[in-house]
Amino acid sequence: MGLKKLLIDVPALIDSGVSVNNIECEYMFHRNNQGTFQLLEIAEFASYCRQCEEAFCIAACPKDALEHQENGIIKRHNMRCVGCKSCVLACPFGTIFPEVINYISSRCDYCLNQLKENQDYQPACVQTAPPNCITMTDIKEEDPVNHIYFHGDHLAIKNPNWRAKEDRQ
Repeated sequence: MGLKKLLIDVPALIDSGVSVNNIECEYMFHRNNQGTFQLLEIAEFASYCRQCEEAFCIAACPKDALEHQENGIIKRHNMRCVGCKSCVLACPFGTIFPEVINYISSRCDYCLNQLKENQDYQPACVQTAPPNCITMTDIKEEDPVNHIYFHGDHLAIKNPNWRAKEDRQ
């Protein structure tokens, strides 16, 4: 049995009206940690980015802050970004928003060490988020019918995705 995934239900979190600043994170390498904000940024980007094979945003970036990963997902390296917004202008779908490109990013480690020691472990974000907005769950595959998509090995995102609208599950 593999490790559980962190599942973020973006619509439920928005509907709860709770600020992301009220959700705690226990990642110890940042005093004023905003790891939850970083997770939500990843969730939003993964939901809206078209993951183009020939991505103009990647070609336009002068600092290599965007790159294709082996799994086809476009990854942003926020610490490389200089804020020139070339990627925003190059994206033919308008899915890169300048207000979500930040410069300093706290990185969530998905509490993997704690989960390896205790499969029932519940991270601080799960405990302090509104009920059912952020959960640790044993989910094996994406579920496009219910708008659940994976981002990497440890994060699942529940949010309507452009792929569902175009029948490109």
